[in-house]
Amino acid sequence: MPGRPPTAPPIALFSVNDLREIAAYAGILVEKGWKVVATREAWDALRAAGAPAVSVSEFTGIAEEYPSPPPLHPRIEAALTAPAGAARIDLVYDIPYPLERGNDVGGMTLLALAVKGGRVAVAAREDMARVAALVEERGAVPGDERERLAEKALRLISGHYLALLRPSAQGRYEDIQGIEHARLAHGENPYQEPASLFAASPGDDDPLALHRFKRISGGTPCFTNMADLDSVVATLCLLAATFGKGGCCCPRIAVAAKHGNACGIALSRDDPLAAIDGALWGDPAAVWGGELVVNFALDGALAERLVRSPRREERCGNPSWMLDVVAAPAFSPDAARILGKRERRKLFRNAALAGPAMSAARWSYRWVRGGFLRQPPATYVLDLGGLECPSGPLPAESADDLLIAWATAYTSSHGGNEVALAAGGRLIGIGGGPSTVAAAETAVARARANGHGTAGAAFAADAFFPFTDAAALLADAGCACGLVPAGGRNEPRVRSFFAERGLRIGYIPAAYRGFCRH
Repeated sequence: MPGRPPTAPPIALFSVNDLREIAAYAGILVEKGWKVVATREAWDALRAAGAPAVSVSEFTGIAEEYPSPPPLHPRIEAALTAPAGAARIDLVYDIPYPLERGNDVGGMTLLALAVKGGRVAVAAREDMARVAALVEERGAVPGDERERLAEKALRLISGHYLALLRPSAQGRYEDIQGIEHARLAHGENPYQEPASLFAASPGDDDPLALHRFKRISGGTPCFTNMADLDSVVATLCLLAATFGKGGCCCPRIAVAAKHGNACGIALSRDDPLAAIDGALWGDPAAVWGGELVVNFALDGALAERLVRSPRREERCGNPSWMLDVVAAPAFSPDAARILGKRERRKLFRNAALAGPAMSAARWSYRWVRGGFLRQPPATYVLDLGGLECPSGPLPAESADDLLIAWATAYTSSHGGNEVALAAGGRLIGIGGGPSTVAAAETAVARARANGHGTAGAAFAADAFFPFTDAAALLADAGCACGLVPAGGRNEPRVRSFFAERGLRIGYIPAAYRGFCRH
């Protein structure tokens, strides 16, 4: 160790509230010639285990009794920050107690002093296990590991004090922290480099957080790949949540999308292949080069269906689906091999997709110039049984179609005022635009262009209908039922129109109109 007299051993200071394995860690260090100094609880535990250690009181020469022996004596500070000296502390193993127990100023300060002095700052039990192994194998902790530990300690310290600030600020202060999880190939455009995926810090325990998807094949994803994946997962989760709301088992769901907007969704209770085919054929041209996310494992036969289709060649002039992103709870070896033949295709595995749950985040943010907007996230989940249905109950045989259309309309971004159509357990058309009439026109036109019949279809809109023009388009297309948010000056007229045309409509409370990513 630089600056140390030749005969002085390196010193490690243990100040932890988690006493598991500390005797083993101390034993490794002592065996490698270290001296261990410990605060009261740690020292008692080490002594009981027969591990040699010096109490911090003996190290500092403090004889007085305090509720907690003070490790922040000037000798401790000097030992952590001075460049030389026989009493130099080279490693601090400090796990501060949680904020629920109080403000651990001492623990945070010890870590801060260790970082300041260029010492090894260990703030987690798993990191101490790694450090002990490095000392045992190499005799020292390498520089890159020291840097990683210092960054982790500083994040812990900053998160602690920011958490203390939030209650006193009474909502007037907000902090957003993250740690770089992965460098991306490039931004939305190649010139927007560098681009990175960050994980929220302090740690986010959401199992479907983007950094918890394991890439098992394909090159480094770009910004757009990850943003699109996140959007498709949101659609899958919202649709799955509607089945939980109704007390039903979630079916197999496949969502095919382009740039994060669903262009095909299909359900099946017993046949994953039917779900995949239904999703891909929602809009076979749009999905080319897009994304597919499912809530079931992919095997070799399913993978083959995702690669190419003779029918697609007849219809579109090219047999390949050319999917750029595929995500599933699991891939069989055959599926990974088949889908991985295309280098540009990124395969992501996340077991939590088998039971897709909506995010439990407290806030939703949107960056604006000079700052950001904050609001509670959209958490409304449709319950078909709880809607106002003035023309009679919604048809039970259309329940799946209504849920598909609603989840699509409420998570798509085609320009606002989204309208989606579904039939036969499949999404058949989606549109958006500056008006509901433009959105309805586009949805119907896309359905027909892809060979889908609209007679008997279900529709959903994420905005109320201000006039009867969009309603007339959907009625003329043969829709049998639909979902519309309540509201609008002409709502009585719109309701009368639907009743006259024989459409069963469920009215979503006005507070829950869509405008997601509006």
